[in-house]
Amino acid sequence: MAFEGWLIKFGNTALPNNYLEKYKETPNQRLELDAYRDVAALLHRETSPNYKSKIVVPIRKLYLGEKIVLKAIVDSGIVSDGERERKVSVTYWNSEDMGYKSGVFYMPDIEYTITHIDIRKLNMVYEPFEIQLIEY
Repeated sequence: MAFEGWLIKFGNTALPNNYLEKYKETPNQRLELDAYRDVAALLHRETSPNYKSKIVVPIRKLYLGEKIVLKAIVDSGIVSDGERERKVSVTYWNSEDMGYKSGVFYMPDIEYTITHIDIRKLNMVYEPFEIQLIEY
């Protein structure tokens, strides 16, 4: 599938590119099942046929309203019992395959830092943070 102008979707909702500081991925990671050296010291590797991707989505500084929109986008990708397990359905640009791929990913805890509160406008500022996604 050709590039359509977006890098990542949660469920069917694309994350606006202006939320991104950049986009980092390790697509199609090979998983070594077994490795050994024979008597001639030659390396033999058994690799899983199932490749998994890891994506890091660095998010720029956000105001409260933008953070609320981001949460709704991420939540739109949550799959069964995903809230507890942080399991999300994601479609992403795969730079190795030069196309979009879909998968189910684990999303580790995110650390948020609030650096400014405007009591008059009832607003706050979140410092940049990362969303990490590790494919099941």
